[in-house]
Amino acid sequence: MSICLQLFGAGLLASLAGCDGRQSTLELQSYLQATQGHTNTAIEPLPVISAAPVTPYGAMGLRNPFQATPGQGASSWTVSLAGDELDADRPRQFLEGFDLEQFEMVGTLSSEVQANALLRVNGVIHRLKVGDYLGRNNGQIASIQAQQIEVFELISDGRGGWLERSLTIPLKQKS
Repeated sequence: MSICLQLFGAGLLASLAGCDGRQSTLELQSYLQATQGHTNTAIEPLPVISAAPVTPYGAMGLRNPFQATPGQGASSWTVSLAGDELDADRPRQFLEGFDLEQFEMVGTLSSEVQANALLRVNGVIHRLKVGDYLGRNNGQIASIQAQQIEVFELISDGRGGWLERSLTIPLKQKS
């Protein structure tokens, strides 16, 4: 054990001999003397920033992008009492998976008994009659005319009531 202590003591002395504190202290004192003259420098003021110009919001008078444009299918909203008469168990038809805005009227087929509307959605033409359902919101065809069809939708108002929307899908001239 005494050999271990001697080796440890020799290593400790060698490491302490390598640390000469006088040199680093002299460097620190010279740095402090050189920088003492720079402590009284004035701080530059912040630059003046002008306010950005105010631009008024002017889109309030524009048309609602979520409703059909005039001439493409006008619609109107009214409070409906028909919500209690909805048949929740009625099986949904294929065309009730599309939004009404996706439908285009491309023609009519009429007989003495009934009129049928030809509506295109996703590139496929469908033959519909009065009373058929279409659209995601319980839409039902109310009337078919040569130039347009009228569809009524029942939409929940989120407060337990129903809103009825009347939508006209005009005949597309160039189909």
